[in-house]
Amino acid sequence: MSEIAEAVRIPELSATRRIPGPTGKKEPLKINVYERMAKAAAQLMPLFPYEDAGSIVPCGAVMWGGPDKDHGHFFHANTVSEVAVTFGSHEAMLESGSVMATQKYHGVNSFLRDEKNPDAFVLVTVTQLQSTEAGQEEAMVAKCQKCKKEIVRHAYSAAPEGAPDFDPEQFGGREDDVVRQFSTMVGSAEFAEIRNSDAGRTCQNCGHVSTPHNTAAWRWANMVSQTRVVNSAHRALTDAAKEAKL
Repeated sequence: MSEIAEAVRIPELSATRRIPGPTGKKEPLKINVYERMAKAAAQLMPLFPYEDAGSIVPCGAVMWGGPDKDHGHFFHANTVSEVAVTFGSHEAMLESGSVMATQKYHGVNSFLRDEKNPDAFVLVTVTQLQSTEAGQEEAMVAKCQKCKKEIVRHAYSAAPEGAPDFDPEQFGGREDDVVRQFSTMVGSAEFAEIRNSDAGRTCQNCGHVSTPHNTAAWRWANMVSQTRVVNSAHRALTDAAKEAKL
């Protein structure tokens, strides 16, 4: 082999640079993001049932404008990275087909240029890789609508199932739950409740009372409640089956 050919030869990829093959523990799944989000229970709904440690978790959000729309604005902190992909938009700050890696601390709103515009919309997925180590955490933050000082910071453990610090009883869960509560969803619902309390709306810096956060636009508590009911329903059927065998 000539010296030139030797110089440009591409080295073989080592095993450490290859994506490991399926382990057989999870069934490969495929979904249509448009069909799934047409029936979504809440914004930032996980698209697949895999949310444990090491899982790649894409979550969907679909928002649109209208005369009565008010999504509000808040901040989200996450110890793991997030990647946003826009699957279609119009009159939005996120262009169709755009891919964006978010900052660990970032602002969140409807991302519509004018949320009162009924023709404005955006469909986006936000994907994160669940940590396999201890210490995955998130926080939701609200700032005063007048002086912009922080008025609420709700921090919580986001440790996924399989992580060293995972607690099945966190968020009111149980060891035998068949569907785990998605920590972001529960933390967001708790944040909204705190944010809409008298104390959460009143700024300690300037005394301004901010308007309530519009929970109807996000529906976090709705998905949290549905998840609790689903687990209760599974236990009820299991108990009924056991009694039928007696």
